[in-house]
Amino acid sequence: MAQLTPTGLIKIFGQVTAIMVFPIVGGAVAGLVMDGMLGTSPLLVLIGLAVGTLISAIGIWLLIRAGVRKGYTDGTPKT
Repeated sequence: MAQLTPTGLIKIFGQVTAIMVFPIVGGAVAGLVMDGMLGTSPLLVLIGLAVGTLISAIGIWLLIRAGVRKGYTDGTPKT
């Protein structure tokens, strides 16, 4: 397995942060907006958080699959 450079690690950290933060915050904001428009209880915020978390989990799963396909986890040096 080829060692990642500091730039590569920062890139992966940025990708993970974006995959986790944007859907969760976006779901919460969408829930707040819908609560305000419909005048409902904060249940829609929780639903938005749940949907954002599900999207984040799928995104991380896809990122891990892409890393496995690139050979980050196979234990052999990249040529």
